[in-house]
Amino acid sequence: MDFLTRFLSFEKPMGGTLTRLLYYFGIVAILWHGLKMIWFWIKYIGTDWDTALWGLIKTPIAVVIAIFVLRVIAEYVLAHFRIDTSLHDQVTGRAAPKED
Repeated sequence: MDFLTRFLSFEKPMGGTLTRLLYYFGIVAILWHGLKMIWFWIKYIGTDWDTALWGLIKTPIAVVIAIFVLRVIAEYVLAHFRIDTSLHDQVTGRAAPKED
């Protein structure tokens, strides 16, 4: 019951925790899509092997770029939450509750 009470209360901000959780889910989704695309290009080799070869080369590069972009977005959101916390400290004169 204590978990539910902490979850429903607004005493502790959850933005940073949710951002990290969504970041990890995003990595899993990007990797899953990359594996599906690699499997697609492997099956496509019988139809058009040169296009399939380029697809097999481009897919890992696209996955790395997508993870990099996801990381930059997550860092931006986390920086926003840190700025919000520091502004809260300056405006109210007291420290905001710490995030885990």
